[in-house]
Amino acid sequence: MAVRKARILILYTGGTFGMDADTLAVPELSPTQLERRLLKRVPELPQIAQCRVKIVMNRDSAHLGPPDWVEIAQTIQEHWQAYDGVVVLHGTDTLSYTASALSFLLRPCRIPVVLTGAQRPLAAIRSDARRNLISAVELAAHEAGQSHRSLSQVSVFFNEILFQGNRARKRSAVDFAGFESPKAPALARVGTSIQVFGKGSMARGKASRLGKAPRFEPSFSSKVLMLHLTPGFPSGAVQRLLPSLEGLVLVAFPSGTAPTHQPEFHELLHAAQVRGLPVMVVTEGVGVTGSEYRAGKEMLSAGCLWSGAMTPECAYVKASLLLGQKNGRKDLLKWWNIELANEGSSQR
Repeated sequence: MAVRKARILILYTGGTFGMDADTLAVPELSPTQLERRLLKRVPELPQIAQCRVKIVMNRDSAHLGPPDWVEIAQTIQEHWQAYDGVVVLHGTDTLSYTASALSFLLRPCRIPVVLTGAQRPLAAIRSDARRNLISAVELAAHEAGQSHRSLSQVSVFFNEILFQGNRARKRSAVDFAGFESPKAPALARVGTSIQVFGKGSMARGKASRLGKAPRFEPSFSSKVLMLHLTPGFPSGAVQRLLPSLEGLVLVAFPSGTAPTHQPEFHELLHAAQVRGLPVMVVTEGVGVTGSEYRAGKEMLSAGCLWSGAMTPECAYVKASLLLGQKNGRKDLLKWWNIELANEGSSQR
């Protein structure tokens, strides 16, 4: 009896992957044209799975935002009963934001949703697009038909490594190894075979706890600002922006510290607290808690919310999602330190 090939939906959103190799412009493509192009450049696809191509949008990822995250998520939800996995072809610059958003919008994720892209167009002679697509389809089809699939979650595949979607970050615009996951281990590695590490992030004893959170509306606040703290941070200028904001995400120094020696910085935090404006603190550093140094403790004492092991991109998306709910600030305060999609929230 022949084994049924996995059914994989390939969603195209634009980006470098499908750009013209010479002009790096986004061409107009119909689904039929795109499918023909993929099969011409990647003829192995039918050997891996039954693939269907659907164009959701065709834009540079720098132009994608919350409405597009919602459209991609809704497209996946409309089709995932009919497919064993989904591959999302996406531009690399904002891919980590979209992956984070999908991790919240699709919870609980029933099938593998693998985001990938390319540093060079598929049409280029020396491109990473072809191998990224082949491996992403293989990963989306991995363990198809089994009752428990370890990769049933939102993930990011790039250059042989599968990362948890809301823990991945773009690290380079020129290296084929364009992504990293500094605060969480990789999910899998693709070499001569597919090596899955552990049981997958959503199956590490957390599924029941994560499932207790409500299903959030696909609504994001457009009034969340994320800023990197710097020496000599212009706190006064930022304070003047507070009336127009619903949330402020501060990217602290790598050790979770800030210029708390500046009176103006304390005035900024106090003004935010008086206004009831939530201030979330995240760091690009690894293994910090935000409370080891006095310069970090002072932010927590001022009412800031620590972001645990979240990436800055994920912290921004989570803040925007929670503040976009009906109860806004109340929902953020309730769910900020609770893991919703294994994103690395603090549990203190």
